[in-house]
Amino acid sequence: MQAVILAAGKGTRMGIKDAPKCLLKIGNKTIIEHQIDYLRNIGCKKILVVTGYNSNKIKNTLGNSAEYIFNKNFENSNNMYSLWEAQNFIDDEFICIYGDLFFHKKILEKCVLSEGNIVLAVERNLRTETMKVKIENGKIAQVNKEIDSKNADGNFIGMAKFSKNSKKYLFQSIKELMKKGNEDAYYTLAIENLIKQEKIVNFIETEGLPWLDIDTNEEFDNARKINKEFGDW
Repeated sequence: MQAVILAAGKGTRMGIKDAPKCLLKIGNKTIIEHQIDYLRNIGCKKILVVTGYNSNKIKNTLGNSAEYIFNKNFENSNNMYSLWEAQNFIDDEFICIYGDLFFHKKILEKCVLSEGNIVLAVERNLRTETMKVKIENGKIAQVNKEIDSKNADGNFIGMAKFSKNSKKYLFQSIKELMKKGNEDAYYTLAIENLIKQEKIVNFIETEGLPWLDIDTNEEFDNARKINKEFGDW
C-alpha cells in the first residue's frame, strides 16, 4: 500500500499567509503529521507528499518520513494537477488524501480494507461546503459540488483508495481532462469521467466517526476541541 497526500494549497480562506494549511497544529502535531502516523500504522511504507505553497516548510516538518514532488503550477491549478504530478511515483494500490483532512484513523483502516478498484470514503450526513455524492444501486454515480443538496446522498470526505489496476484508467482520464484545459479542477472530475466510461466506483461510510476538511477557522477550532476531548482519534 502506498499513499499520496495532496498538500499544494495555500489555505486562502483561512487567511494563512506564510504556511501551508496542512501544517496547522492540532494537539502536539500538525494535520499532516497525524496523517503520516496513521498511514504508517496501516503499513504504508511509501508516502508521497505533493507540495506547492511554501513547500520547504512541509519538508522541514516531515523530514525523511515522506517523499516529495513539487507542483510547480500550484498557483494556477487544483488537486487534479497535483495528483497528475504523482503518477510516476505510484506503482501499487494507493490511498489519496487531501492535505487538510483531519480524520479518525478507523476511517482510513476501513478504506484500506475495502474491496473495489476505486473506493471513496463517504459521510452520509450532508455537509453543505464539501464535495457531494450521488449514490445509485450501491455505487457512486456522481461526485461534485454542483449536486443539489436535495438529491445528494452524502459527501466525499477527501480520502480514496485506488487499486493497482485502476492507475492507468485514472491517469488516462486526468490526461484527457487536462488536454481540455481542466488543470484547475478537482480530481473528482476524473472519477466522474471514469463513471461515464462505465467504471465502477465503490464507497465506504464513515459511520459517524469524526472527520473535518479544514477550510475555515471555525472548522480548525472544532478540530482542536474534538482532539482535546477525545485525544488520539
